[in-house]
Amino acid sequence: MNGSHRTQTMGGPGIAPGSHPVHRAPLARVTRAALATALATLLAVVGMAGLMPASAAAVVPVVTSPSATPDAPEGGSELQPVVVVMDYSSSMLQADADEDGTTRLEAAEAATLNLIDKAPDGADLGVVVYGANTVEDCADIETVQSVAPLKKGDLKKKIEALNAVGETPIGASLLHAADELKDHDGEKSIILVSDGEENCSQPPACEAAQDLADRGIDLTVHTIGFKVNDQARDELTCVAEATGGTYVQAENAEELESRLETKTVRAFQGYVPQGTPVTGGETLHASPQLAPGQYLDKYEKGGSKIHADDGTLKFYNLGTIQPGERAHFSALLIPDQSAPAERGASYAGLKVELVNGQGVSCSSIDSAYRGDDDGGRPIAGYVRSKDYAQESSERCYSDGSGQLYAKVMRTSNRQSDLALPVELKYVLEPAVDESSLDTPASEAEPVQSVTLSDAPQAIAGGGSFNDATEVDSGTVLTDSTMPMESRYYRIHVGYGQRLNVRASQANVDDAGPDGIHVDVYSAVRSPVRTVGDDLLYRSGTGETATQSMRVPVSQSNRDGSVGSDAYLAGDYYVVVSARKWTGDRNREPYPYDLALEVTGEEQDGPMVADPGLGQNPSTVQDGQETQSPDDGTDQSAQPTEGAGQESEAPVAGAGGNDAAAPGDGEPQAASSVRDSAPLPWFLGGLAGSALLGGVLVALLTRRGPAAAGGASGVAHTGPTAPMGHPGDSRGTLINGQPQPPYPNSSPQNPYGQEGPQR
Repeated sequence: MNGSHRTQTMGGPGIAPGSHPVHRAPLARVTRAALATALATLLAVVGMAGLMPASAAAVVPVVTSPSATPDAPEGGSELQPVVVVMDYSSSMLQADADEDGTTRLEAAEAATLNLIDKAPDGADLGVVVYGANTVEDCADIETVQSVAPLKKGDLKKKIEALNAVGETPIGASLLHAADELKDHDGEKSIILVSDGEENCSQPPACEAAQDLADRGIDLTVHTIGFKVNDQARDELTCVAEATGGTYVQAENAEELESRLETKTVRAFQGYVPQGTPVTGGETLHASPQLAPGQYLDKYEKGGSKIHADDGTLKFYNLGTIQPGERAHFSALLIPDQSAPAERGASYAGLKVELVNGQGVSCSSIDSAYRGDDDGGRPIAGYVRSKDYAQESSERCYSDGSGQLYAKVMRTSNRQSDLALPVELKYVLEPAVDESSLDTPASEAEPVQSVTLSDAPQAIAGGGSFNDATEVDSGTVLTDSTMPMESRYYRIHVGYGQRLNVRASQANVDDAGPDGIHVDVYSAVRSPVRTVGDDLLYRSGTGETATQSMRVPVSQSNRDGSVGSDAYLAGDYYVVVSARKWTGDRNREPYPYDLALEVTGEEQDGPMVADPGLGQNPSTVQDGQETQSPDDGTDQSAQPTEGAGQESEAPVAGAGGNDAAAPGDGEPQAASSVRDSAPLPWFLGGLAGSALLGGVLVALLTRRGPAAAGGASGVAHTGPTAPMGHPGDSRGTLINGQPQPPYPNSSPQNPYGQEGPQR
C-alpha cells in the first residue's frame, strides 16, 4: 500500500497515476457546468460528481441523491397554501409605476409573472383578480388559478391576457379568496395587492377581514399598497392587522415585484425540512445505516424542563471510516414557527455526538440551545469525528474497525409535547496527503472592512439551508426578517479565501424585533466563529455590524486552534435572524441591508491521499469478492430520489457504505475500492446544493457489500460493489438482521448490561 500516492486535489479534478495536478477553473465556469451535465435530476437535488481514474475497470454502483421534496413529518413546517388577490381596477392604467412611464398594470403583471417563476415547486398557489372584465361591476371577481400546484406556463398566459377596466371590491374579493381556501386545513394566507381603497363596500374591506378573523380558520391576510394614498393605506393596514398579517408599501414597479415575491414566498415558507425519511434506532445496534447524504427524522418529545436531557434519543449507524477520513454530522431541530411563545419561557435544544460500537465518544459533544426570544435562529448541532491515524491511540478506534454511530437527543422544554422534524446531514471527508498541508494558522486575523458601496438590490433570502438564495461576492442586498424566521443566503468560499459580511440597518423605526443575529455556517453546517460584530441592535438607520471569518479557508487549519470550524471550501451560509421582539410589534419585519465580500485568490486544495490508505489489510484484500447476505431484511437507509419512491441503487450492507457519486448518467468504474479516486464535493469544494429546495450531498464512501432483501421501499438492484469491508463486527447487520452484542439493551440503557465505556 502506497500511502503517499496522490490521486486528486481537494479543489480539482481527479488525477491519473503519474500525471500532474490539474488546476481547476473557478467554480462558476467548471464545477456548476459539470454538475448540470452530470445530473438530469438537478431540479430536485444537486449531487456532486467525481472523476475516476482512466484505468478503472470494475463497475461501481451508483447511489441516488436524497430527495429535495419529501414530506415533512407531522409537526413540522410544510408549504402553506396561498391565494394572491390582484387589483385590476381601471386606476391600474395610470402610467406612473416608474420613470419610463410603465403603467401600474404592466408593473403588476411583471410582478405576478416573477412570482410564478419564484414560487416553490409543489406550492399550492391560487390567483384571484377583481376588475378585469366589466366596467362598473362590483361582482367582477374571477379565480384565475384555483389553489393547486402550479402549471406555470398556463398561468402566465392567463395573467398576460388580463385587462384593467373595473371597480375595487376588496371586501368581497377577500371572502372569495377565503372560499378558495376552504378545503385546506392548517395555516394559510392571502396576499392582497391594491392601488386604492374599497369603492364597493359589499362588504367593506375591514369588516370582511374581521369576519375572516372571527371564523378561526388559521387564515392570515397580508396587504401591499401600490402607490396608495393615506386613506387606502389605513384601510389596507386595518385588513392586515385584523387577521394578524402585515402591511407594506410599494412606490414603484421594482418595489412591487420585490414586495410581492417576499410576501408570498414568505407565506409559503417557514423552515421546510427536507431529506430522505429515516427512523433512528432506539438503541445503538438497532440503528439504521446511513450513507452520506441528507435525512429527515421525527423526534416525538423534548425535555421535561429547561436544559433537561430526557427527550427523544435516537441512533444512526454511519458505517466504517478508514484512517485519515473524517465524518461530519449535523442535526437541525425545526420548531413549529407558527406557535407563539413568551420571551424567555422555554428553550429548544439538541445534543449530538459520535460514538463507536461500545459507546466510546469519537467526537466532542455539541449541544445547541435556542430560547423563545431567539426567533427562528437555527437550532443546529454539529460534530466531526476525531482524527483516525494509521496507528491510532484514540480509544474510539482502538478495535481497528473504524465503526461510527451518531447519537442525537432532543433536549429542553420548548414545544416538548409536539413531535418535531430533525434534519440530519452526513458528509464523509476523504483522507488528505498531509505532505501537501502547510503550517496551521496560530492567530485570527483582524476584521476586514467591507467597502462595497453599490445601491442595495432587493433580494429575498431563502427560508432554510435547503433553499438558501445564492449570491456572489460583491453583492449588496436589502431584505427583512420577521420574528420566528431566518433568512438564508449561500455564497461560495474557496481555499485561500475569507468571507466578510456587513449588516446595516435600514428604516427600523417601526421594526418589531430589537435586533438581528447574523450567523455564518460552513458547507457542512458547522457554526463558524468570526471576528467583529454578529449582532445588530435597533438603534437607528445606518448603524452597521461587520464580521469576518477568522482566517482564510485552509485544510491546514483542520486540527489547529484557529479556523478548524471553516477549513473546507464550498458554499457557506449567512443566516439572518430576528433577535428579540416586543409583544405589541411581533408582526412587524426588521429591514436590513447586507453586503457580502469574499477576499483572497482562490487556490487549489490539498492532495487527496490514496483511497486505500488505512484500510485494514487483515480484513480487506485486493481482488476480494463481495459476499452479499443470503437473506434477511436490510435495516440500512439510503438516500432516495423522492420520499417513498423506490431507488434503483444498491443499498449499503453489513457495516459499510458502498455509495458512489453519480457520473454523466452512467455508472462509473474502478478496478477495486483501493483504486477508485475519492469522490464528490472536492471537485469544486463542498459546492452547492441549491436550486430551489436543493440538498447538499456528498456520496463519498465506496466500501461494503451490497445488501440483499429490501426494506423501507428500497429496491435492491444493480451490480454488486467491488471489494467489501466487514465493518461492524459487533452488530447492526449480519445477514441483513440487527445483532445487538449487548444483552438487555433498551431505550433506557441503549448499550445493554455492559454500558458505554467512558
